[in-house]
Amino acid sequence: MKEIVITAGSSSSIVKIGESIENINNYASIENTVIITDENVNRLYSGLFSHYRTIVIGTGEEIKNISTIEYIIKKLIELRCDRKTFILGIGGGVVSDIAGFAASIYMRGLNFGFISSSLLSQVDASVGGKNGVNIDGLKNMIGTINQPEFVICDHSMLKTLPDDEYINGIAELIKTSCLDNDGLFQFISDNREKLLKRNEDIISEAVYKSVKFKAKIVEEDEKETGVRKILNLGHTLGHGIEKVKSLKHGFAVAIGISFALYISRDSGLLSLSVEREIVDILKYFGLPAALNEVADKKNISEIIDAVRSDKKRDTDGVDFVLLNGIGRSVIKKIDYDELTEYILDYIERGN
Repeated sequence: MKEIVITAGSSSSIVKIGESIENINNYASIENTVIITDENVNRLYSGLFSHYRTIVIGTGEEIKNISTIEYIIKKLIELRCDRKTFILGIGGGVVSDIAGFAASIYMRGLNFGFISSSLLSQVDASVGGKNGVNIDGLKNMIGTINQPEFVICDHSMLKTLPDDEYINGIAELIKTSCLDNDGLFQFISDNREKLLKRNEDIISEAVYKSVKFKAKIVEEDEKETGVRKILNLGHTLGHGIEKVKSLKHGFAVAIGISFALYISRDSGLLSLSVEREIVDILKYFGLPAALNEVADKKNISEIIDAVRSDKKRDTDGVDFVLLNGIGRSVIKKIDYDELTEYILDYIERGN
């Protein structure tokens, strides 16, 4: 097991990579803990935490809303939870977002932690303190930045993930590897076959490298006012695609990454060879790597409208994270007319 401590603001969070859910009693007392989990995780693993008070929610991005938060808050009241109650989210990214947000607002804030059951959650959603829910299909428009006490990344739980959910997390792993300058991209490239086959040793090292990079960024900029913005590579357009086409988050981000690569090359920042190298990795894992796989001239306006509504936009346009090499990123402000032209050109070229 490896540990990474994230110190952000006045709080710290410890990420335990390779720890097991079977050791849950070492981290959460039965008397003071309430578990929040989803139906799938509860079905597969409830035998390991049946002695805890548990709130079970549905599955999928569609339940990540205020109604679910209201349901959880009412359950916490029924259970007579007080400020000494500890909230433990067990599940993937949706569960960590919901559990962290509910814990952050109940009685003005309870301590909480996560056991991450999905690759997406282990490399992204559960790490960094972002918690929130969607409204009208818009991602995480209501939320907080509040660090969990701990995150347990149990790689054995990834064995029960459906293939598309596992690949969903690979997309975020590739995103981080494009930003990291410490060899994560090369590690993924060299071990792509083992990673695809869910080799635990390779997963553990990839998650460790990814979390280590994100921890450094979060410690420097917890509230995302500066350098943390680079973690949005692929997300600016990706969130719009996710809303309009109802794609899984990682699949939409993969398209967003390929689009950012196109703008990077068009702006003279990125070579064609590096662009192809990244696109090849996306394709190897079965991720979509071209905007025209989901977009055409008929739905461009819908996608632009969704981008306009994203929480990261402003009145002048949106900040796009671009690359000028593996591990080297820049942020470019693009107005909406220019964005529309880029999308039209991208589609017409058949990228």
